[in-house]
Amino acid sequence: MLSLLEDDDRFGFIVIDGNGVLFATLQGSNKEIIQRMPVQLPKKHGRGGQSAMRFARLREEKRHTYIVKCCELAKQHFISNEKANCRGIVIAGSADLKFVLQQSDHFDQRIKNVIITTVDVSYGMDQGFNQAITLAQ
Repeated sequence: MLSLLEDDDRFGFIVIDGNGVLFATLQGSNKEIIQRMPVQLPKKHGRGGQSAMRFARLREEKRHTYIVKCCELAKQHFISNEKANCRGIVIAGSADLKFVLQQSDHFDQRIKNVIITTVDVSYGMDQGFNQAITLAQ
């Protein structure tokens, strides 16, 4: 892992947070962003009274749908010819979503098998990707 930038092997990156997910690869010093998917997840709030449980349920449903979509996209981008097309995958994020994604039943086992590390980054999207590269070395 220390020779990420010196290696010609291809590494996949998934940067996920409450604002969106980014799928990218790193091969040597060549960075390629495959896809960005912004998302608007509802935030927690103190309103609702009797509706508070309904708001919480709706929040969880949207979050679950987001995780399922991320799992499908990860499979689409990092699985080809029935196997992982990267030597390793790094999952990065600022909140617990990275762990929820990694432990999801919808996350393909072939991808789980090549996960190198999970890193905590301060940002999402492109800045998070650059920070994940630095932290993964």
